[in-house]
Amino acid sequence: MRFAGVGLTREGYRIAVPSEDGRSPGTVETYEHCALERPVAGLAELARRAPDGFAVVLDSANGIMDAPLAALGIPVLRADPQHLTDGQVTAEVLAELGRARRDSLTALPSDGWTMSGRDGEIAAAEAASGPVERRLARRGLLLNGGVGDAPLVALTFDDGPHPRYTPQVLDVLARFDAPAAFFCIGLHALAHPAVVRRIAAEGHTLGNHTWSHAYLPDLGPIGLGDQLGFTADALAHAAASRGPRPWRWLRPPYGGRSPELLDAVADLGLTTVLWDVDAKDWSRPGPAVIAERVLSQVRPGSVVLMHDGGGDRSQTVAALPAVIAGLRERGYRLVDLDELLAAQLASPRASGT
Repeated sequence: MRFAGVGLTREGYRIAVPSEDGRSPGTVETYEHCALERPVAGLAELARRAPDGFAVVLDSANGIMDAPLAALGIPVLRADPQHLTDGQVTAEVLAELGRARRDSLTALPSDGWTMSGRDGEIAAAEAASGPVERRLARRGLLLNGGVGDAPLVALTFDDGPHPRYTPQVLDVLARFDAPAAFFCIGLHALAHPAVVRRIAAEGHTLGNHTWSHAYLPDLGPIGLGDQLGFTADALAHAAASRGPRPWRWLRPPYGGRSPELLDAVADLGLTTVLWDVDAKDWSRPGPAVIAERVLSQVRPGSVVLMHDGGGDRSQTVAALPAVIAGLRERGYRLVDLDELLAAQLASPRASGT
């Protein structure tokens, strides 16, 4: 059985496969400033050349590779924080964990998600975050949806930029003269800077969605700083300083949070953006269902979660005209995050947020 570890660097992806005896160096491949398809194709080729079995070891800071690998039938193992040292999660370390400690890692189900097996722990951390969320919301350092009485709504898109679907989303927004916020994954911004530039040039908000769709509560100060800092740098470089500062707003992947994480993010000067309307467009239920999910859940002050990356988002693009038209027919005005946050802070209900 051969194991590949996937590490993440400021330039892209690093794949290591140790020798079978663990003594000789093994092989290392690097993929820099490129889309996800290239390292996934490299792993598929390594799997093809491994006659005695092959598996990929990721950690919970890598939430973008497990689904495409599972679609190819490649087993994925997750290494959790107890196996790792903050700031020292390399491809070599992950590969060696697979070779030497396979039984201590979590095998991800082919139809599961990156954090499979930790649902109870994650739910408990989110529940414990309530008091900190309310405190930060009063300070303008956390934006949740559905607060206030003004008929305002913010549209947000996660997991891009994508070279096909993000421009299509932007085309629809331009046609309807509607603002939105795009929470970008840093590695995708690194691969598609022209799309980031267009988002900024057309006046939309750029937000930080981490370097690699990380489950942030697992990270120590070094890992957290890298995930947020690398992404902020990639966005700022791609946007050429146009548009709102890309490092102000943070959308934690999966909405994953803990009291400690929220305070750490606030200490970095970032405002955490959650949501109250989830289109669940990633499930691809059809454009009409996506639109109905949004319109049936919306209320004054809502933050709507949709996706422009992370998979086939053609249904999201197709649903978006009905979403925008339906919101306006119901008397809502689409606004950017700054305006929504200001309205929430001015609302008498904000003190109880």
